[in-house]
Amino acid sequence: MANSPSVARQPWCATITLVLGGCGHFLLIAASLATAWRGTRTVERVRRITPLVGAAGDEDGSVTIVVPARDEAPRIGACVDALRAQTVPDVRIVVLDDDSSDGTGQIAARRADDDPRVTVVRGEGPPPGWSGKVAAMQTGLDADRVARDRSETAPPEWLLFVDADTQLAPELLGRLRATAVRHDADLVSAAGTPPPGGSAAWSLLMPTGIVFIGEHADPQGRARRAFAIGQCLLVRRDRFAAVGGWAALRDRRTEDVLLATRVRDDGGRTRLVDAGGLVTTSGLDPFGAGWASFRKTLVAATERSVLVLAGGGLAHAAMSLAGPVAVVCGLRVRRVARAPGRSGRGRSARAIGLVAAGLLGWGGAAVAHHRAARLMRTRTAFAPLAPLIWALFGAVLLDGARVVLRGAAGWKGRDQ
Repeated sequence: MANSPSVARQPWCATITLVLGGCGHFLLIAASLATAWRGTRTVERVRRITPLVGAAGDEDGSVTIVVPARDEAPRIGACVDALRAQTVPDVRIVVLDDDSSDGTGQIAARRADDDPRVTVVRGEGPPPGWSGKVAAMQTGLDADRVARDRSETAPPEWLLFVDADTQLAPELLGRLRATAVRHDADLVSAAGTPPPGGSAAWSLLMPTGIVFIGEHADPQGRARRAFAIGQCLLVRRDRFAAVGGWAALRDRRTEDVLLATRVRDDGGRTRLVDAGGLVTTSGLDPFGAGWASFRKTLVAATERSVLVLAGGGLAHAAMSLAGPVAVVCGLRVRRVARAPGRSGRGRSARAIGLVAAGLLGWGGAAVAHHRAARLMRTRTAFAPLAPLIWALFGAVLLDGARVVLRGAAGWKGRDQ
């Protein structure tokens, strides 16, 4: 028992090392290497994101823009004004006021009074079997079709779906359409980047969100699912109709990725586009709203499975922290191996393995975070803290399990 006092004085990582022994070291090394592989794959997928073409070409074709809006009074005016300023000539804008209670419809209606291209439609909520946003977008399309039939106007060649908290630079639509034409793509989408003074959610949650979604979907549609972001999504109308439109996804809540995947599976091409800061969104501001937005997305993506949310949250946090923990424990094992009277050869090799794997995992996470943060035009200085930030994203998953258990997983007063 002569060694008991020294054991008692060891830090927590040494205690874990003594309890778990070689099995624990193996798990730490495996998790660290998995994190390194995860980071490498993220870097590769970010590299496959399509850059926006430099300027709009001479492409023609009418565009119907649909904006689903529920209780978006602080944001809907700026969104519609940005759409009215688009340089593409043949555009119609349909704002679907989704049973708002804060004056969203009235604000949009004032824009419609000033611009005949803008139509405001009042929705009464989703019909049975439909999710809210999907139903709102379908109602907007139905209203546009009726208006075009009455005026004997041809259907649009393109459909653009834009979130009400998102603003597009004037040239964005023209350049996005030109990008689709250049790459012969049927569906292109772009993520919004932070507005000036964006909350900490952009730096702490968004890069990890890109990593997380990118694990399950590919920017060029090469994985099991195609990567798309519904904040700004442009699709050819004929291809949209061919895959069943929103009716085929009426009860789904990750409709952007699922639509892109259906387009890809139908023989079409999809591309996630780097809009170069020309799409901005306030959807993650303030931080609490950003947290709730990611939680909503994760709850929907897991189909409200408490087991997947809780298990995924714990696993995500543990894997994220494996790199730094492996480094610290490896250094501790090395120090013990060099103590007088200890047989250090095996321990030294184990220490080297722990430190090397830990640094690979930590570095892989940092590089992936840096690339994702640069893509999203947010702070890259937090990249060295990627393991801690990624673990925070695990907490979002755990919070999703909490709200599902409490029956509080709705959004804006509705069941998701």
